[in-house]
Amino acid sequence: MERTLLAALVLLSMTADAQSINGRLTTSFYGFEGRDAALAKQTYLRAYENVYLNASSGDVSFNMNAMVSNDFGSDLATDPELRISSLLVKVRKIGGLADLSVGRQFIFAGAGYGLIDGAQTGLRFLDDRVSVTLYGGTNVDHTRDVRKQWIGSNGMFGGQVVFAPVENGSVGLSYMNKRRERAPYTAVRADSLFNPYIIVVNSTPLEEELASVDAEYEFGHAVMLQAKADYDVHHAELSRIQAFTRVHAMEGLSGTLEYIFREPRVAYNSIFSVFNTNSTQEIEGGLEYRHSPFFFLFARFADVQYVDDNSQRLSVGGTYEFLSAAYTQNFGYAGELNGVSLQAAYPLMDRVITPTCGFGYASYKHAKDDPSSTVVNLAAGAVYRPSKYISADVQLQWMQNPQFDSDMRAFVKFTYWFNDRLGWLE
Repeated sequence: MERTLLAALVLLSMTADAQSINGRLTTSFYGFEGRDAALAKQTYLRAYENVYLNASSGDVSFNMNAMVSNDFGSDLATDPELRISSLLVKVRKIGGLADLSVGRQFIFAGAGYGLIDGAQTGLRFLDDRVSVTLYGGTNVDHTRDVRKQWIGSNGMFGGQVVFAPVENGSVGLSYMNKRRERAPYTAVRADSLFNPYIIVVNSTPLEEELASVDAEYEFGHAVMLQAKADYDVHHAELSRIQAFTRVHAMEGLSGTLEYIFREPRVAYNSIFSVFNTNSTQEIEGGLEYRHSPFFFLFARFADVQYVDDNSQRLSVGGTYEFLSAAYTQNFGYAGELNGVSLQAAYPLMDRVITPTCGFGYASYKHAKDDPSSTVVNLAAGAVYRPSKYISADVQLQWMQNPQFDSDMRAFVKFTYWFNDRLGWLE
């Protein structure tokens, strides 16, 4: 598929008088000392090269986002590792109604979301009040895997219809069908005389089939409502209900309220489907105050209900110009935690150099009667950007936790942006 799309990019450049190309190249290094499977000390120095490219000509565009990485401090079986998260050709305004994209792409359409190698089309009708999205392709479980499999055996397909009956509201209906083939494996079994023999185990595919409805409405600029419900077709039950509202009480001050009902999302035919599972319900309320783009405060409190217990979550914090701070407290059935975090970034020399620093502290325990454990982390670095095309980042990270008395890490990144208009055939 990748060769086909690269060939399409060449054709793109040959069929128009003017083209534009933009993107970025990012080279980064991450080094730290860890331990291998035998608990022996091991130095890791991992290098990453990320390429983001977008080329367009008229209504035709090509997009690629890929990363290759390799560890130069140790030998890993998967190195060098190539991950491709986007590689597609997109054609817009086909017949004045449709957009079509073919290749590796991320799907986000109501009940359906995930990475596929396939196609997606979007259509709009009735002055854009009705939009239809259809998609289908093979699943990409690990983006470094470039596999060719039929959609019927290991694929995801579905669609979404969104209707906007009024200017400030919309209703969406969506459907998703996902199927994942599992590779056969061998196992040793005993016959009636207890003699061992080898069999090939062919597992049934993992299957997910969801239908979803969502709605959104805004009353002027005062109240915003959102709601969504997912129905699991295989298990014949509602798997998720979510409702959210935001109320603007006065200038700069807003209140939020959210409710979530969840059933554990377990694929049909999965081994985990034989275990008993229970749903959870969560309700969270909050206040937000935004005095200006540089001054923001928030406070949120949530209660999570389990079958026979509950837990709570509290978070407060804010940002002011170049400083941000937050405090988090969890207590109840899910464990206890008290944590604080601080981050600062102060630009100098007309934003050419921006020093950064961060601090975090947390005390936690898994159960009420367990002893407390602490985690402390520090970070310090700087961003150097002499022009809009080039930047360099350096950061040192240190952490102390129950497993490591002193964990020091270093991160370095170089980025180059480009944006050009080409006219090869002019």
